Amino acid sequence: MASPLMRLRDREWYSPASNELAYPGDRFIPTRSLMNLDFARSSLTERRRRAPAAIDSPVILTPKDEYRRRVEENMRLDSEGKPRKMLVFRGSPRNSKPSVLLVDEMMKDQQERLRPTDRIRHVPKSADRILDGTALLDDYYLNLMDWGKKNILAVALGRSVYLWNATNNSVQLLLTADEDDHPTSVAWSVDAKTVAVGFAGSRVEIWDAVELQQVRILEGHSGRVGSLSWNQNVLTSGSHDASIINHDVRSSHHLASRLKAHSEEVCGLKWSGGGNLLASGGNDNLVHVWESSKMGSSRYLHRYTDHCAAVRALAWCPFRSSTLASGGGTADQCIKIWNTQTGEHEKEILSAHGYGQNQLSLWAYPSMTKIGDLTGHTARVLHLSQSPDGCTVASAAADETIRFWKVFEHQPRRGSAKLDDEGRLFSLNRTHIR
Repeated sequence: MASPLMRLRDREWYSPASNELAYPGDRFIPTRSLMNLDFARSSLTERRRRAPAAIDSPVILTPKDEYRRRVEENMRLDSEGKPRKMLVFRGSPRNSKPSVLLVDEMMKDQQERLRPTDRIRHVPKSADRILDGTALLDDYYLNLMDWGKKNILAVALGRSVYLWNATNNSVQLLLTADEDDHPTSVAWSVDAKTVAVGFAGSRVEIWDAVELQQVRILEGHSGRVGSLSWNQNVLTSGSHDASIINHDVRSSHHLASRLKAHSEEVCGLKWSGGGNLLASGGNDNLVHVWESSKMGSSRYLHRYTDHCAAVRALAWCPFRSSTLASGGGTADQCIKIWNTQTGEHEKEILSAHGYGQNQLSLWAYPSMTKIGDLTGHTARVLHLSQSPDGCTVASAAADETIRFWKVFEHQPRRGSAKLDDEGRLFSLNRTHIR
């Protein structure tokens, strides 16, 4: 079926073909651009009041009359010395350039937008590095991995939390919980000096990542703490008790506010880059957006009900602070983009999947066309975390492996990272994280 632009072009009227003249309009209407309007006005308003001169009598003109005669004589002749016509019906000389219709320009612009760019988008076919993640819990509702801005990956394996330094490949044991307890969430602070760890026993612990010592314990929940997110000195925690707590870690009375809007476990939390908006996702299939200035009450800014499965995957757009992406669970299988300024649906998005190919998928934004898949995991992908430089993504899956994918490109700086013999940031060797 022809596009609307093609149909418009087919209906466009064309003048008869001519090798010499182009007809810009109706031939029965004078072409004003070819007329000398000053001459026309002079000819129409000229008053001939002079009496007829006698035969053979000389005509004597005053200087004023002589000047007028010469001006009128020049106005009656065109640039070629031919008598000028008051009304012109002929076409103008054909331009050397072919005439272009507006609809042709529109179609050209549309084709240029649809034309693929010369730059080829490279999607890695395999992981750059693989770490053994033995005892990684296969639980969709937990958040067990986070990559801090000092290039250290924190990951909970079984009852322990490990810190893997991506710069020198060193591994440190941060903590080991009691036998009847285990970590259920981890999150780096904004300055990457401390790590928050949520536990199945409903508490949250703050740890010094340099000294590897516990700083304090935060209480307030009555169920496991499966999600954490920092906003400067405020740590937000989401729990199986369906509540959200904002902890001010500077205060001895840390509980700053409690939010209650979800009816089931809060399994996803994410503060926006500017720190003014908080997104929460729950096992009740809901997404809420909260304003930091109105945390004193449980009044949310937006409530999204379009998902039909639990919402744990949340991400704010890095170049448009009001745009939020949310991903639903197995029964939903959807990524939804929200404009939090209007509450409605709205460059590249990386998503993790399971129960199919167990792949990572790269999507173009805003067209949401798939660029490619990253395969390698043999069980569902549970966690994604992005490196501080933004070019590498770590994925942890139920196959007890952590894979590193160099998905996004950037211009390397001198002395920034040590490359291996083949010029890659990471080798393909499999190493143990502990």
